[in-house]
Amino acid sequence: MGVVMSIDTGNKMMKTNHFIFHSGIKRKEQKILPGEEGIFFKGINYLESNQRISYLEDKTIDDRYYILTLLGVAKELEKEGIETGIYEGGTIPIQLLVGLPPGDYGKQIRKFREYFWRQGKAVYFSYKGKPYRIRYESVNVYMQGYSAYILVANQLYLQEQPKVLLIDIGGFTVDYLLVRYGVVDRTRIDSLPEGIIMLYKRIMVGIRQRFNLYLEEADIDNILFKRKTPYSELVVRRTFEIAAEYMGDLLGSFLEFGIDFRTTVTVFVGGGTVLLKDIIDEVWKRYHSTYYVVDDPRANVKGFIKQYMAEKAGY
Repeated sequence: MGVVMSIDTGNKMMKTNHFIFHSGIKRKEQKILPGEEGIFFKGINYLESNQRISYLEDKTIDDRYYILTLLGVAKELEKEGIETGIYEGGTIPIQLLVGLPPGDYGKQIRKFREYFWRQGKAVYFSYKGKPYRIRYESVNVYMQGYSAYILVANQLYLQEQPKVLLIDIGGFTVDYLLVRYGVVDRTRIDSLPEGIIMLYKRIMVGIRQRFNLYLEEADIDNILFKRKTPYSELVVRRTFEIAAEYMGDLLGSFLEFGIDFRTTVTVFVGGGTVLLKDIIDEVWKRYHSTYYVVDDPRANVKGFIKQYMAEKAGY
């Protein structure tokens, strides 16, 4: 059995077992220096970048997410102290676990698997000057959101619930699915283009119009995470007001879809959920129903692994 690598290829952030980094890379003409986060692949140096890739409806359109995934693999191999030379033939076998949003899962699963597998051929690259040779023995593609459900279902006794609404707030999309006694209702699955990136835009416009102040995404993160910032109390308060308006609008859209929170147990997951935890708690007071916030940005990554291990065990 090879090395199991679980990677969430998010629109805003990449998540692995141990790392979270921006979904952004840039080319570098010079050699990668010691300490720089980057890989050398097919004759080109790629550096990790805080400037995320613009939203791609189809991530297989070019090699950027393939390279970002290689970077995630490299980080994990280094952390685990796994080197090419310890394997027979000098190739590290990888079982790659990735995911797709519910709305894209059925139509993109085959393409997404092929995008990474590439006939299982050996892949050569170097990370921090150390050469690696890997081969994807298998590529398993799971449904994001449902993987997070699997992770917390036993702990929260969700299989016993007649209806569980899973809301995964991501970078560009908000994915949702309805689960009835542990079984996904395929008629209640979709991905909405209302993720955190849309919230950033709302806040940037609102703050610029009122205060003539230009915020970056990182500035907004710092405010919403309640970190120390140089901004006035008025700017901070308005940022939270816009975030609350966003969350109110988002939850209101589910009522338009015919989903009544009073008849479901609602579970929030995803990186956007972690960012907006306090906002969710405040806005939810108007609904008077059961909900949970999974404060773990790697919930899908861990869920991929749990599903994979269950499959290997024959469950």
